Amino acid sequence: MAVDEDRVAARKTQIFEAAAAVFARQGYHNARMDDVVKAAGVSKGGLYWYFKSKEELATGLVHQMLTHEADAMQAAMAGETPAADRLQHLVRAFAGDLTKNPDRAPLALELLALGRTIPDIRACFDSHHEQFVEHIATLLTQMSGAGPGTPDTHTAALAFASMIDGMVLRWTLARSPFDLENTLWEATQVLLRGMAMPQPR
Repeated sequence: MAVDEDRVAARKTQIFEAAAAVFARQGYHNARMDDVVKAAGVSKGGLYWYFKSKEELATGLVHQMLTHEADAMQAAMAGETPAADRLQHLVRAFAGDLTKNPDRAPLALELLALGRTIPDIRACFDSHHEQFVEHIATLLTQMSGAGPGTPDTHTAALAFASMIDGMVLRWTLARSPFDLENTLWEATQVLLRGMAMPQPR
């Protein structure tokens, strides 16, 4: 049974990687399931065995991508280092992952747009964003010494998340490339200084 489950997981990963490449290159609406079949190197029947439609495939891809990001966030939160250092690790790891995989940001924008018409994708992105904001609020609360759940800390976390979203969008659309990791961390420090938060040395 375990062997079968491993085989299924491996095949789904293979299909997700192919779909990610196709959607990033052609856009969701211009992509065909036949394009994914060719990129994945599977039969058409094999693809439809796992995913009955392009919408189901896109939804599964969103879940897979956001699960990867959630695991990375959880790993950063689980450390024993000071909250300021964990925040720096969280920001740099996120930006570094995007820099190493530059197709992920435009792909995420492509999939995020589907949330307007596909409720499951919208719910998935919404839940992921809420989790991210809560993680940031927890770190900011620990850094400031404020009580958990204070309105200012949550508002600051929401502003922080919005700043990251905006910076990634700017990086994705920029004609001239810039260092996302360092620029995002510098912007984070500006926000922290405005909140009079301690910063890692």
